[in-house]
Amino acid sequence: MSSDRVTPLDFDTAIARWDKQKANFVKTLDLTLVEVGRGKATMRMPFRSQIANNAGAVHGGAIVSLCDTVFWVALASLYGPEQPTATASLTCSFLRPALPPHDLVAHATVLKPGARIVYGEVHVHSGEKLVAHTTLSFLNTPLGDGRGSSPAGRLRSVAETEPT
Repeated sequence: MSSDRVTPLDFDTAIARWDKQKANFVKTLDLTLVEVGRGKATMRMPFRSQIANNAGAVHGGAIVSLCDTVFWVALASLYGPEQPTATASLTCSFLRPALPPHDLVAHATVLKPGARIVYGEVHVHSGEKLVAHTTLSFLNTPLGDGRGSSPAGRLRSVAETEPT
């Protein structure tokens, strides 16, 4: 990564890093990266009894984890996969139960990229039905010396460095 430009996360790179860096918890959810675009990402989570609640629907915690993870990929498509981040806030509205046999498909979009805070949303579908809507903010954490300076001097996204 050059000091004046952030390299976006392309699909092939995303898949390679995704397969290599999956956390054990994410592996348990069996998430699959389907698509990555500029500030967007899509993931699939198969319906399995291991992630169902007592009512037979997908557990809300599994849905929230899907949302958090797919939004990170959308963010990485703008800032690069090496940018340290942390979830600052996440609000998930569960609109209806996610019932078998449909897999869940989550579509993440970065709505406002920023040098420090990134805002976005995730829509989760089960079949044709919207089952959850999530709004998120992620914090771009400092690189370099830990005092807020980065090798680039200031964190910049691809959205800030390239004309649209």
